[in-house]
Amino acid sequence: MQSDGKGWLFAPTGLVDGPLPTHYEAQESPVRNAIYPQQQAPARVLFPREDNLDAPSAGDPGADVYPYVFTTYRLTEHHTAGGMSRWSPYLAELQPEMFCEVSPGLAAECGLENEGWATIVSPRAAIECRVLVTERMRPLTVGGRTVHQVGLPYHWGVGSDAVVTGDAANDLIGVTLDPNTQIQESKVGSCTVIAGRRPRGAALEELVQSYRDRAGVTVETDNVRLTAPRPRDIDPAPERDDPENEGWTRW
Repeated sequence: MQSDGKGWLFAPTGLVDGPLPTHYEAQESPVRNAIYPQQQAPARVLFPREDNLDAPSAGDPGADVYPYVFTTYRLTEHHTAGGMSRWSPYLAELQPEMFCEVSPGLAAECGLENEGWATIVSPRAAIECRVLVTERMRPLTVGGRTVHQVGLPYHWGVGSDAVVTGDAANDLIGVTLDPNTQIQESKVGSCTVIAGRRPRGAALEELVQSYRDRAGVTVETDNVRLTAPRPRDIDPAPERDDPENEGWTRW
C-alpha cells in the first residue's frame, strides 16, 4: 500500500496474464462473470481438443447436458494428493473409498442415495464414486439459475497397489493452463451425474461420447467452445512469440 492509497504490484517483464480484477470465472463456468461482465476470464492457454470445452451458457446446446459443477479438494486424512497416504492402513481406514459430496436437492434430482454409487460425467471422462449426501454442498443461485455443486476429493487413482484405490477426479479435468507457468486449472469443471456405477471398457467410452454428441460438440463445426460471448472476443491477449507454443490458443 502506497501513500496514494493504492497497492502497487511490481513484476518482471514478459508476463502475459491479466487484467487483474478481484474475480474470474473458471473456464467451464455455467454462468457469466457477475462482478466483471466485460471480462469472463484472464489470459489462458487452451488446446484445440473436442473435449476441451467452455461450459455452455443457458440456452446453448450443452447447457442441459453438463448442468452441474464439480469442484475438487484435499482431505485431511490424505496428505497433499494422497501419494504419501494411500499406502497407510491407518489413514486408509479413515478414508476407504472415493466419494462425491452432493446436496439433498441434487441427490433427489439425480436419484442418488447416501452411501450408494454415482457416475460423474464430464466432456473428458466418467468416473464412479460413493455418494455422501450433505447439507454442506449448498446449491447456488446465480443470475436466477440454480447451480448444483459436486464435491470431489482428488486422492485416488486406478491401477495403483495402494491400500485404497478408486477412480481419479483428475480424469474429469480439461486442459486449461496459466499463460506464464503452464499450471493447469484443475479445481472446477462442468459435469452431469448419473445414479449407479459407471460402465466398463468400450461402453465407458460410448457413454462419454454420447454426452458430447448430445451437446453438439465437434471440432469441425467450431462449437467446441460453447460460451457466448467468448472471452477472446471481449479482451484478447496477444500471442507470445514462442515457436514451442505453436498451435496454442491464448485468451
